[in-house]
Amino acid sequence: MKAPLRTFSALVLGGVVLAAALTGCATSAGTSPVPESTSDPNTSDTSYAPKAAWLDGTSFVLKTWGDACVPQIGDIVAGDQSLEIVLVDGEDEACADVQTAHGTYMGLPAGFDSSRPVELTVTDAAGVKSELTLPGLADGEIIPADRMSPQTPAATWIDERELAILTWGSSTCMPAAGTVEVVSETEGIVRMEPSANQVCTMDLVPQVTFVPAEGVAADAKLTLEGYVDADGAPVVVTAVR
Repeated sequence: MKAPLRTFSALVLGGVVLAAALTGCATSAGTSPVPESTSDPNTSDTSYAPKAAWLDGTSFVLKTWGDACVPQIGDIVAGDQSLEIVLVDGEDEACADVQTAHGTYMGLPAGFDSSRPVELTVTDAAGVKSELTLPGLADGEIIPADRMSPQTPAATWIDERELAILTWGSSTCMPAAGTVEVVSETEGIVRMEPSANQVCTMDLVPQVTFVPAEGVAADAKLTLEGYVDADGAPVVVTAVR
């Protein structure tokens, strides 16, 4: 029997140095550019509801839908194992009116316990409010005040057929898309399509890319092609579920 995915839609209230080449890229830190879209969405379809999934015991990814411009975090209010997240449009942006998936990287605030459920209230840039729950992790922990993001790649199942891949790189050179090649029942290779932009800033920000993963085993070891750690070894991740 497959283990349940650690991700829920809005229907449920709920040290390695990355060394990827920065070649070409412009979008807000922590969000994916335009990985998938549709010009005529069915708003009653729950596939457009926000989703959230753990990346590790200290952070999670939030998937929302909106126009072609990536949303910004306007406000975050922390309660007792609860977060209210308000997303807003960027200033002075002209955005194509096409429904697009966006990924936002979120670190858990100090004092939160990732072994216990975390309640999320998400208000998107259009003002629509949704409630989600991140279930407690078996290997969760209480987040200390001095915890810093490890800035390492990670992966999680955002739903049964799609992965959210976290990488770190330039805020102006986000991956355009990604694919998974199944090598065996337990192995896969993730390939990121580089941004079409030609100039990259030298900052380092979280990048979330949604990758279709039909036929990929839930616990497969995934090699991120083109990414190496501080020792020059290929980066290999296993998606959280």
